[in-house]
Amino acid sequence: MHKICQFTIVILLCAVAVHSEDKPDQPRIAFAIPFAIRPNTAPKVILRGWKLNRDIEAKSTVAGVTLKVIRHDTAPIPNGQDAKQIGDTLVELEVTLPEGISAETLPITLFAGGVESLPYSLLVGGRHPVIAEVEPNDGFRHAQVLAVPQIVDGQIHTDRNVDIYAVELATEQRLLVEVIGRRQGSALDSLLTIFDAKGRKVIVNDDAEGTDSKIDIMLAAGKYFLVLQDAHDRGGAAHPYRLIVQN
Repeated sequence: MHKICQFTIVILLCAVAVHSEDKPDQPRIAFAIPFAIRPNTAPKVILRGWKLNRDIEAKSTVAGVTLKVIRHDTAPIPNGQDAKQIGDTLVELEVTLPEGISAETLPITLFAGGVESLPYSLLVGGRHPVIAEVEPNDGFRHAQVLAVPQIVDGQIHTDRNVDIYAVELATEQRLLVEVIGRRQGSALDSLLTIFDAKGRKVIVNDDAEGTDSKIDIMLAAGKYFLVLQDAHDRGGAAHPYRLIVQN
């Protein structure tokens, strides 16, 4: 009797394990480009992941949000990168937010062939003004000038690409610079460095929040350059980020 009970338990455990595995046709979302959208706009967002290149429906639990599927397609894989990590398909959505939306995140779920994906949370707006990265910004002379506070939604576009931003501090003050990348599904392993006006390295950070970088420092008045790159010199469509600069 004891052996029969043990056998029954093993069968039940195996059944639970099989049931808990991802369904073969389940769409899965890796990340979004851009990571965030702003209220009072109707932006287009690309969701990258797996099993997205087919008829698909998008929904959100936030009231009043409209998600329109524009296209679905295969997604190119940059050289040397793994489709198992960054996804090989994509779906492009047009997102319409209701006026006065207060949600800070927008959960998006995809449905394909009656199979539902796990939700992905798109960021909505930000606590500070949000701007887009402007290329070229890969040298001190071409650094994109930022106000403080500021949020930048950008991307490390190619291998060995570096994005450089300039800030001017009128007085001695705290500067908090944070990268959101891997936490939102990006393949970016950020490396963040601050240089002074003469090009001297002040401080560098690789991993603070997982593989996302963060620097919290007191700086004298003056001009500073914030240099963001991938720690492995990788780049491409799978390397979006959000850079938050504040006091």
